[in-house]
Amino acid sequence: MTLIIAILVALGLVGWGLWRAAHTYLKFRGKRIVTCPATEQPAAVELAAWHIAMTSALREPALRIRDCSRWREVAPCHGACLTQIERAPQECLALTILSKWYAGKTCSCCGRPVGQIGHWQHKPCLMSPDMRIFEWKDIPAEKIPLVLGTHAPVCWTCLVAETHIN
Repeated sequence: MTLIIAILVALGLVGWGLWRAAHTYLKFRGKRIVTCPATEQPAAVELAAWHIAMTSALREPALRIRDCSRWREVAPCHGACLTQIERAPQECLALTILSKWYAGKTCSCCGRPVGQIGHWQHKPCLMSPDMRIFEWKDIPAEKIPLVLGTHAPVCWTCLVAETHIN
């Protein structure tokens, strides 16, 4: 009976650790837009989500940067921007920034509401001041704050229509 209890406790701890790791991975994956403390410019930061997830199974997650758009300009980097991510991990996520910007907006081509943005849906696009339409993947993440100030929202349907016409 003691052996069964020990096995159940061990399985429970392993399950809890796996759940915590998975939850942490989902929380810290994706590109984030922060202000680089060294340059005071927007930077696209990607965290080492797998490392953070695996270490979180045993202790509080220790954030580590996997990639940064400013590393070519700023060396050495001491990761001072991590405090911005620790304070608001979801608010600096590129998807969150874009979702908030598109909220309540209508397509500048057809006038229909853009709607909510989800992970598995077609993403709305952007129209530049010179009337060219871009998908998000065509815009470097660190340029998103600048682009959102100059571009207009466009729905996916209008992007498809535009690309089939040209």
